[in-house]
Amino acid sequence: MSIAVFVNIYRMNCGFILSGATLLRNGSTKSALNFCGIAQYRALNSVSPGRKNGFRSCSTLKMMKDMSSASSASSAVDSERRPGSHKGFVEEMRFVAMRLHTKDQAPKEGKMEESVLPIQEWRPKKEDYLQFLVDSLAVYDYMESTIANSDDPMLSKFANTGLERTEALKKDIAWFESEGYKAQEPTKAATKYIEYLSSLLETKQSAFLCHWYNYYFAHTAGGRMIGRMMSSMLFDGKELEFYIWEKDVKEILGEVRERIDEVAKDWSREVKDECLDETSMAFAYSGTVLGNLAKKE
Repeated sequence: MSIAVFVNIYRMNCGFILSGATLLRNGSTKSALNFCGIAQYRALNSVSPGRKNGFRSCSTLKMMKDMSSASSASSAVDSERRPGSHKGFVEEMRFVAMRLHTKDQAPKEGKMEESVLPIQEWRPKKEDYLQFLVDSLAVYDYMESTIANSDDPMLSKFANTGLERTEALKKDIAWFESEGYKAQEPTKAATKYIEYLSSLLETKQSAFLCHWYNYYFAHTAGGRMIGRMMSSMLFDGKELEFYIWEKDVKEILGEVRERIDEVAKDWSREVKDECLDETSMAFAYSGTVLGNLAKKE
């Protein structure tokens, strides 16, 4: 998979900040702080403590210095411009997400440092990929069951969009088990993310929508590219159900964009900014799940 293809896919749509996973696993504190900020560092440091699977420890002073130098690059909201607002709220979300990509992922819009471990160097084992599916299932199932059982008018609009992944993931995990692999319990990457999402639902549901948007839309873009790469590397080209939708995914995304814009059209600027400000956390937590794959040989 060439870097040109990788960049083009990410320029087309928002996606995971692939460096997020490697930042967590390779201990690049400065890049990690640039990526998700002091508050996020403190929250995510409990996910995978230690030199190899988490951030290196550093002083509060250094953290403040790193954050100061990164503020212009990682600011989620431009209070004067709010780029993309003339096209709708989805375009605002896309713009903020693209700023959190690295320059090698999105040369024109990316603002972050290069990935510590480029995707071309990822060498997970089949067991790692199975764990990625298990963690992904836990997060998707939480989001989908929460929305399906919600009486909230805003959340209920995102039920049965066609993007749902729970049943597809269950089929893939069952296939792994039929091949002799044993699925483990979700890791802290998934359980911590679910805990965080649960807390958002109690305090600011607009921010939950930011996570929903980034998690699902990323899978249709960079996620599919990763799937093809893993399929070629580990499964002799087998296409997993995780990467198959019942109809054209572009059509589904178009319909969902309309739903988001419709929901957000009456939001105050404060609520919209609250949602946009959550983007770095969405990238950070999804990056920990993706970290199951960001491994060297």
